[in-house]
Amino acid sequence: MLFAENQVLERNIEHLPAGNVLLLDLVNDNAISEFSVQRTDINWFGYTPYFDTHQMHKKHNISFGAWLTQEQTNNTKFDAVVIYFPKTKLRFDYYLSMVSKHLNSGAVIYVVGEKKGGVKGCAKVLETYCSDTAKLDSARHCMLFAASYNDYVCNKTLDDWFSKTDVTIEIEQQSVSLKLLALPGVFSANTLDNGTQLLLNTMTEVTGHGLDFGCGCGVISAALAKRYDCSFTAVDVDALAVASSNKTFVENDVKANAISSNGLSAIISSGDKYNFIVTNPPFHTGTKTDYTITEQLISQAPKLLKRKYQFWMVANSFLPYPELIKRHLKVVEIKNKNKRFNIYYTGTSI
Repeated sequence: MLFAENQVLERNIEHLPAGNVLLLDLVNDNAISEFSVQRTDINWFGYTPYFDTHQMHKKHNISFGAWLTQEQTNNTKFDAVVIYFPKTKLRFDYYLSMVSKHLNSGAVIYVVGEKKGGVKGCAKVLETYCSDTAKLDSARHCMLFAASYNDYVCNKTLDDWFSKTDVTIEIEQQSVSLKLLALPGVFSANTLDNGTQLLLNTMTEVTGHGLDFGCGCGVISAALAKRYDCSFTAVDVDALAVASSNKTFVENDVKANAISSNGLSAIISSGDKYNFIVTNPPFHTGTKTDYTITEQLISQAPKLLKRKYQFWMVANSFLPYPELIKRHLKVVEIKNKNKRFNIYYTGTSI
């Protein structure tokens, strides 16, 4: 079954021009297969920054990465692009900047998204790139807009989109100063979030090689690698987060490397074992609450950790993780908390 956004797009598929059409930040369903049957006069392409979506669409012409390059598209120019409206307005601007380099003159830009996700606000951002914007449809709690591309090509490159933020964090009575680099929409991009700050303020020494699961812009790995004698493998499903983390690691000269992974797939396949895991894990997929990824981390942790290990996690206090940690690892301690977050710890000295 198609996601709501693609159900709305399917209702209006006759509006799309023949030729080359790019689905940008496409969602995890079979739309590209179904659309290919319905519109055989269209050459369908896709782009996603999310590793799980890329894996799902391996049979199709789907590009993956933090930035869509001409090498990935074989210099193809598109007659239309459908942008699935992202969670953050700034990433929408980022997408427009990126795709403007790949559009034919007179192309059509379509934007589809959930009403509660703020898609209605796309028209204001589109003004730079389009001469007019019209609402085509509103159904399934989604809206679809179409706009005529005005041939403006944004000259920003990927490197131009990195923001830089200076932060100082207290870890075991020592101040750690960092420069965080981040692309739009990456977690903790422009400020240190309260959960991560509480986690780092609570941490005690970790040594050896650790796993940072759901790394965002890399603040946890960078801070702990700078404070202690340790190194990190950091993972995230979002290619923009991976690129941000690696920029942060280079900027702060720490021993850490970020890789793309669908949950723990890349970590499990490597067979690596870790001295510790430190995580501020995601609990949303899009705008929906989703515990699945964190539950997988906790259940798989025994396979990832060495016999002597530490496991540190920050999570909203209402989330049902203590019993899960106890079931798969050991009895968990709440090392610190505030009105929103708990800091969970378990480990062994075997």
